[in-house]
Amino acid sequence: MIECYNITFHTFITMISRIMLQKNTLLFAALSAALWGSATQAADAAVVASLKPLGFIASAIADGVTDTQVLLPDGASEHDYSLRPSDVKRLQGADLVVWVGPEMEAFMEKSVRNIPDNKQVTIAQLADVKTVTHEGRG
Repeated sequence: MIECYNITFHTFITMISRIMLQKNTLLFAALSAALWGSATQAADAAVVASLKPLGFIASAIADGVTDTQVLLPDGASEHDYSLRPSDVKRLQGADLVVWVGPEMEAFMEKSVRNIPDNKQVTIAQLADVKTVTHEGRG
């Protein structure tokens, strides 16, 4: 069986927006400190998303205020990817890490344990996200 997460784009944007509002204290402090130093430079705060779709959404929410990076390189599979030392550094240096969860990205499970809960968003653990299981070829 394959587990999938049935999330509409609107629901996902709403969830991420809610999460970002809940985590705004951390981001506000980081962004304020970065912007206070120079009003003409982009903030040094960083959001690291595990997958490109999460990166697109996080980037749209950040709207140029902070850097958004995608961990998984183009063409790599989230099911069998192995973190490089540079990936671990990016995760550790991030102000916010957005990932689906260990069922989808087992490669992140160990590294995410070392990141405080207030600096990560695990999409699969959100109340509005429902797991949809279906059988198919895989």
